[in-house]
Amino acid sequence: MKNLQLYNFRLFKGNTIFPPKKKPEEGSQENKPWPKKLFYSPVFYIVFFAAIIAFFISYFPARPLPSIKVGDIATKDIISPIDITIEDTEATERRRSQAEATIPPIYYYNQKIVALTQEKIKQLFESGRAWQSNSKSIKDLQKELSENLGIDLDEDTLNTLARLKFPSDLEQLLADILTPILSREIILSRNLLSHGETEKGLLIIKGKEERLIKAAEILELREARSLLVSEINALELPARTKTLLKTLAPIFLVPTINYDAPETEIRKLRVRSQVEPVFYTIKKGKVIIRKGDEATDDTIKQIALINQRISSQPHWLLNFFGLLILYSIIFFFIWQFIVSVSKTGTNKLRLLQMMGLTLFLSFLAYKASLFVAEAMSTSITMVNLNREALSFAFPFQFGTFLFAFLVGSELSIIYCVINSLLAGYLLTGDYFLIIYILLSGIAVIFGLKYYLSDHRGSILKTGMMILAPFQVILVLIFHLIRQSFADVVNLGTELLSAIFGGLLSAAIAFVLISVFESMFGFLTATKLHELTNSDLPILRQLALEAPGTYHHSLIVSTLAQKAAEEIGADSALVKAGGLYHDIGKLKRPEYFSENQISIFDVHRELTPSLSTLVIINHVKDGLELARKLKLPRPIIDLIAQHHGTAIVRYFYQKAKERYNPELHKIEAENYRYPGPTPKSKEAGLLLLADSVEAAARSLKSPTRENFKRMITEIFNAHLQDGQLDDCGFSLKDLRSIANSFLTTLDAIYHPRPKYPGFDFEKKNDKKEEIRKNEEIKKDNGRNNKPAEDKSDPPEKN
Repeated sequence: MKNLQLYNFRLFKGNTIFPPKKKPEEGSQENKPWPKKLFYSPVFYIVFFAAIIAFFISYFPARPLPSIKVGDIATKDIISPIDITIEDTEATERRRSQAEATIPPIYYYNQKIVALTQEKIKQLFESGRAWQSNSKSIKDLQKELSENLGIDLDEDTLNTLARLKFPSDLEQLLADILTPILSREIILSRNLLSHGETEKGLLIIKGKEERLIKAAEILELREARSLLVSEINALELPARTKTLLKTLAPIFLVPTINYDAPETEIRKLRVRSQVEPVFYTIKKGKVIIRKGDEATDDTIKQIALINQRISSQPHWLLNFFGLLILYSIIFFFIWQFIVSVSKTGTNKLRLLQMMGLTLFLSFLAYKASLFVAEAMSTSITMVNLNREALSFAFPFQFGTFLFAFLVGSELSIIYCVINSLLAGYLLTGDYFLIIYILLSGIAVIFGLKYYLSDHRGSILKTGMMILAPFQVILVLIFHLIRQSFADVVNLGTELLSAIFGGLLSAAIAFVLISVFESMFGFLTATKLHELTNSDLPILRQLALEAPGTYHHSLIVSTLAQKAAEEIGADSALVKAGGLYHDIGKLKRPEYFSENQISIFDVHRELTPSLSTLVIINHVKDGLELARKLKLPRPIIDLIAQHHGTAIVRYFYQKAKERYNPELHKIEAENYRYPGPTPKSKEAGLLLLADSVEAAARSLKSPTRENFKRMITEIFNAHLQDGQLDDCGFSLKDLRSIANSFLTTLDAIYHPRPKYPGFDFEKKNDKKEEIRKNEEIKKDNGRNNKPAEDKSDPPEKN
């Protein structure tokens, strides 16, 4: 089939009937006073929703707990209003003391003791040899050794050494005997060990070497002397030499180790500082003392610490202003994203309102869930339930369901991100929980795409078949990352919570979806299917009271729906719009020719201007009835725009013919529909389908060629009149629409084969036929009766 061509297509508008002047649309900002302008401003909602969320997060400061004394009986349960972490000073001190007790006493070994002793022995013998050369008395030597070296020797020993002339070999022998003894750890007496040496031992520091020894391994001074004597006795020496050595050697024995108190204290302080403080957490909702219990010191201490923490918190207004700025920035970026991704004709402010309301409802749902989780974790004692495990049961995704079902993927992703950040803030910034919420939301979006989201039941299917299993998988992944499969009870709680959370989110969204549809004027496939049910009271009333209009609406709906499928417009919407576009004619159905069943024309007694008013008022009446029926906003817009600002040509021409132009000024603007012009492809399709269907009824010979000519002229007339300027049609779209209209009309009006044996059309003689035709022409000349809706079929000038 050859495509229909738009012949006689003109780029420049004609000047016989002037196009309408652009006027501010009804409901536009120009027509509103400044308070209403503010109310319809995105800035108002950005600040409003930011303020209300910030207020509910930052307000509700914790109240101090009642003060009670030790021994008092609690008159009610006293519950901690906040999470508080407190240092257990007693446990911390106990651990530090235990760590300190592990430090043994430090003893310093004097590495110079052997060298000093050898030097002292050398000085003794040198002093003796010098004394002999000076011929002094023995008492002078005795005095000199006592004063200079601190060695007290009796006269017999000195005389013996003098007789031997203080021999060098004896000097060397004495040093050799003392050196191994002085290399050992020698202490004056074990009775002086008062620093826990018996229990912990002694840490001997010998240069860079440290060695821990038991107290039994050290030598007392008396034991060292006995050991020295034993070694001397074991030597093969003359008895006189042994006796002399037994007298001299013990004089040089001294303690070799000393207690190092500073080093011991330094090490104790060091090990104390390495012990971390011991903290214990009182979680919000924990019962400090139950009703009827007696207050103890520990109870009083916890209450005092909680009250101290509450009183030290900054005023909530500071937190409020910080959150207000933060959420204002967030909502500002949300608004910018809405503006950038929304299609032409979309009510962007409505999307911002929905975003703010959904986030606020999500916040309330999370707070309520948090309260329930804390109550369960404290009240159920048979199973160890913690709040973190129960948090997976929160309905995190009901808002995502609403956005994905009603709006689309782009804004749903934005909601997922903001929702996960809001929930993470409320739940102390748990990183894994934020990831859990974000990925679960994305699963919801793609799940609804899989189930096509053409009916509300897909919400429940997605929650059961996709969201709940996916959340279970996420919980298992988190446990793999943390390697925390030991606590089976906690794992089981989290898995059950994840399943419950997915189902709860879907159930809440399923309940709210119809509320949001009505509140924000969304039109889903399910809603459109319900609205096109021919058993609805309004459509039945139209069929009974205005059957011609009803039949006209059915054909317009069919024409527009088929054309919408060709150009990718919303076919379900234009189908519903076609059925409802002329419901305003129910108020005065007899004024429209498709409903007139008698020869009498009600317009005969009316002036052209009054007839025009009746005709164009069916749009206004339709809008009033649509609002009364609470039809969705897109259908109301289609009713308002289905004639655009087109001129009611028939009565405009009739007025020009009736009145003298010098006496009566006929303004085309007075014969136009109030508009606005179509703002979407769907509205433009409805305008064209309405005009084409009405014009098709006026054709005496509904042939394909006549349809082509009629469609072309109507399209051209509307283009020249500027009615299609704002609906976004391309030339390709217009050709597709024209060909679709032609195909549909040809299918409706094509002639059928005659039934053999029947003559349904009574044949009249030629005179009778001529007479009737003349009467019809006279009647038309008197009445100038319009065909169908007087504005629909544009006529050639």
